[in-house]
Amino acid sequence: MRDRPTTRKRSSEEGFTFVSILVAVLVLAALYFGYFHFTSVSGERKKGIESIQAAKDVACRTQRQQIERDVQMYAADHDNPARSLDDLERAGIHVPPCPEGGTYSLRGTHVLCSKHQ
Repeated sequence: MRDRPTTRKRSSEEGFTFVSILVAVLVLAALYFGYFHFTSVSGERKKGIESIQAAKDVACRTQRQQIERDVQMYAADHDNPARSLDDLERAGIHVPPCPEGGTYSLRGTHVLCSKHQ
């Protein structure tokens, strides 16, 4: 009898195992988070916080401008102008809250914020 050649593949030809891929991903994640942890200094964090604060200021100003347009639309649709933001809410016009938690008030046709004046 002749010996049949084996068709068994060597382990080096099987490719990557799940565990080896998982270890590589974990090493990359550790390097990634370590890089950002050690490279961020207090100055960069301060700039990030200032950017977030500036974005909230812009969001508040944009919302106040939208509410002022809603006040003008309310005045065009009703006989008397809105005396407060509650008048807008009763008319079905949604008044969004300030991103910083301030409260909006109406002075004439201008909307004021308790935090961003």
